Amino acid sequence: MTAEPPGVAGESGGGPADRDSLWRILATRRDHRHFNPTPVPRDTIERLLEVFDVAPSVGLSQPWHVTVVQDRAVREVVHAGFREVRAAEAELFDGERRRLYDSLRLEGILEAPVGLVVSHFPPAGAILGTTGVPAATEHSVVAAITLLRLAVTTEGLGMGWVSLVDPAHLSDSVPLPDGARPLAYLCLGHPALDLEEPLLQTVGWDRRSPLSVDWV
Repeated sequence: MTAEPPGVAGESGGGPADRDSLWRILATRRDHRHFNPTPVPRDTIERLLEVFDVAPSVGLSQPWHVTVVQDRAVREVVHAGFREVRAAEAELFDGERRRLYDSLRLEGILEAPVGLVVSHFPPAGAILGTTGVPAATEHSVVAAITLLRLAVTTEGLGMGWVSLVDPAHLSDSVPLPDGARPLAYLCLGHPALDLEEPLLQTVGWDRRSPLSVDWV
């Protein structure tokens, strides 16, 4: 009989209660852009960041770094960069689509009391498991952020991923260690809206589509 690895036996969880709780969290998780100014306690932030201690990563590389941004002046600089990227993206749309785009709230950088810059920060040297897919370390960072989304939901908080930012501008705006490349700016705080469905679906931008799947 093969021995169980240390710390595994009896700790896997499972069962109907865990399954139902997980699916409820998955179904109610939303990308938030509207926040109220209530501060998020430091111990709550630290507890959420423990996600990165348990998140999977290729070759156990843990290729990430997190910068917690609470300073208003820094968030204002990040927001200025967002406005530039948004203005450029707006030019992709015209007519009614442009009018709808201009009405959308796409971030909560100044309203959310906490910003998180999650950077790709791989260790030096060769990393097991990346020969065929060198970008697997970046994939690991994104996977960890996905787990963070779920953890935030369990805390009754909201999080929004601001994709309309220039990584180079983020690097200049937020102090980062040498070699760290920002992949995400995340707004964290108490949500101001109770979203029954994705906000972009509510406002009529798009709707969820059924999964396309093949069985081979």
